[in-house]
Amino acid sequence: MQRADRLPGDAKLVVAADARRAVREHASTVAIFFGTTVVAGLGVATTRSVVWLVLGLLCLAGVVLELLLIRAQAAFGPLLAADDEHVWVRAGGFARPRSVRLDWPEITAVTLHLWHGRRGTTARYLAFDLTDEATAALDADPRLARRARHLTATFGSPLAVAEQKERVLDDALRVLRELAPENVRFTQKT
Repeated sequence: MQRADRLPGDAKLVVAADARRAVREHASTVAIFFGTTVVAGLGVATTRSVVWLVLGLLCLAGVVLELLLIRAQAAFGPLLAADDEHVWVRAGGFARPRSVRLDWPEITAVTLHLWHGRRGTTARYLAFDLTDEATAALDADPRLARRARHLTATFGSPLAVAEQKERVLDDALRVLRELAPENVRFTQKT
């Protein structure tokens, strides 16, 4: 397992991030923060109150953070890439992307999961089970370890790629199966 700055865009398999989905998910929050910032600006202009100034600054910070989240989700390159020798997985990052490059022998299983959340929500994700050595290397990197522990607790795997569109993960699983050596297990869980 090695850290990688960005995933290659020219590998045999590339799962790109869905920029439109990221914008859709955050657009309403950006609009609310922006609208509240404008109202707070009007409040400062008319009343000269410190309360309006603090509210406006907090909402402006909210706009900036939401825009940074959109950038992190949409502009940091592909989520997953693979070829005959390696698999690259984006492993988070807020200010800059964090990714890992795995050799195929470091992967023991690839599973397409259907996760069931609260209130009947579901999400599909592709999880990668790693050898003990690769998991230890991931845990040794402080930048990646916290996210890996969170994903393991939530999804049962230290590396996972969430579904972007209906058939993207199904197609990715099929191509990964073609690229992987025979000892890597492929499963689907609901």
